Amino acid sequence: MVKKFILLSLFLPLCLIAQENNSIAEKGLLRATGTISFGGMTKHEQTNIYLHGVTEYFVSNNITARGDIYYYLKSGNKQMLNQNHQLFAGSSYHFSNASNLVPYVGLQPGIALTEANFVVINGENNVEVSPLISAVVGFNFYASSWFHLFIDGRYVSGKHLSNQKVIGLDEFRLSFGLGFNFNVLKRK
Repeated sequence: MVKKFILLSLFLPLCLIAQENNSIAEKGLLRATGTISFGGMTKHEQTNIYLHGVTEYFVSNNITARGDIYYYLKSGNKQMLNQNHQLFAGSSYHFSNASNLVPYVGLQPGIALTEANFVVINGENNVEVSPLISAVVGFNFYASSWFHLFIDGRYVSGKHLSNQKVIGLDEFRLSFGLGFNFNVLKRK
């Protein structure tokens, strides 16, 4: 009997905490992150490094409007592009906000400002604006009401249409780090 009472007293608070709704990821939350992102091109042996910024707003408890910007820093030894800056806008679906660990998937169209690294006779490569499509998957861990940890993986698909040669921009990317939360709607 004493054993049952001790077990009940240990597990009852867990059930009561689960009933409490202290979700941070809900309608009105604005989250912002800034980090360094790494990407591996699928059609070329090249690793790219970017500065990556995200702004995401919860329009409902599960749906967000999201914008991502990538500023191209550099590549390895076989640099195919002089520029590869990218901008994405789209939405994400967050599967659960019942806990602080919130997985999500998203789809974002975007554009890339690209310049090839070819040797040309006139000494200039054309800067092109290229359309992109991207799928993103990841999770956020909301450690408190004002910051979160995140990791996301992204696949980008597109082509740099230059005047010399078409370069595939297909790439897998990984971003992780610390982000900040701002509740822009007043809670009742």
